[in-house]
Amino acid sequence: MIGRLLVCTAGAFLSIGLLIPAVPRYLTGPLDQQAGMVGISLAVTAAAGVLARPLAGRVADRAGRRTALCAGALLLSGTSLALLAAGRLPLFFVLRGVAGVGEALAYVGLATLASDHRRPGAAINHFSVAVNAGLLTGPVIAETLYAASGFAAVWITAAAAALGSAALGLTLPKTMGPGTESAIPDQGTGRTRLYHTSALRPGFGYLASVWGYTAISAFLPLHLAALGGGAGGLHFLVYGGVLVAVRLAGHRLLATAAPARLAVASLLLTGTGSILLAAWPSPAGTWAAIALIGAGQGLGLPAFLRMAVHGLPAGERGSAVATTTAFFDVGFLSAALALGALADRFGLAGGFALAGAVSAAGALLFLPIRHNEHEGAPLDHSPR
Repeated sequence: MIGRLLVCTAGAFLSIGLLIPAVPRYLTGPLDQQAGMVGISLAVTAAAGVLARPLAGRVADRAGRRTALCAGALLLSGTSLALLAAGRLPLFFVLRGVAGVGEALAYVGLATLASDHRRPGAAINHFSVAVNAGLLTGPVIAETLYAASGFAAVWITAAAAALGSAALGLTLPKTMGPGTESAIPDQGTGRTRLYHTSALRPGFGYLASVWGYTAISAFLPLHLAALGGGAGGLHFLVYGGVLVAVRLAGHRLLATAAPARLAVASLLLTGTGSILLAAWPSPAGTWAAIALIGAGQGLGLPAFLRMAVHGLPAGERGSAVATTTAFFDVGFLSAALALGALADRFGLAGGFALAGAVSAAGALLFLPIRHNEHEGAPLDHSPR
């Protein structure tokens, strides 16, 4: 069952990854817009995702995880295919907003299914690897498709990947764990929450981590240009490689170690890497920073998700996952705006330093770590 979940996850996020390089190129090409519209497009998708997270959590908890992921994947497929006819900017933005809703539904459904597994620590880590596999390979495939057949090939392939994910999702159960079907909705309350208080602390930690991620995802190409380098394709590849390597090589640690300890390590590594970009503006310093941030991001998401669902009944996990992951979009938007403004006034070094300070300060949320706080994988009941 976990294998099908991972293939379903990779397909959904391959669909999203295919659009990463294609959307900016389409906006500034056929739609004849300025580069600033790329930022607005990102903001539209992210804002729709934030607003849809509570709905996604409720759908996952009340109607089932399978319903959430299939609905989200179908929205991703439909909006990608509709881009074939999106010749005007207003329609394009509507489609990107609906895609944000689809991404929220699919992500929450898939992540909550992983948290339902009898070994949630390992399942969440494998889920996060599948997410990054789709996101990292998508842009490479998209560039090949665009060079061969233009935008239409990208839109159709993205639609097919999401549709395949929806079809495979139909073969998955509502939940993955034994005895959890009866917990949807939560029979103790008869209702589900739009947000979950247990997910707020890991959510704020995730937000702090995202500031460090945004420093490179949004501003690394400018930093490299200032150093006389290229656009950063190889740097992003190394970043993704380090992130995936940490999750694969450290799968046992990520599944069993106290998530609060992993969160502290993640935030300190991410913060140090971001500050290094400001303090050591050189090719060597950039490579070192990329490696540190990649390692930090590799540790972070599995820890934050494990903390969010720790000890919760199945009927509340969708809400907890939705609450935690909403902080990614909030963090990305706030960091992009703040770091961009700071970079305009004080240069890129000022933005990198602030991002590093925010990420490192996030570690304070998890200090001091009590000896038994979320130690091991308390929801894992299978023998080791």
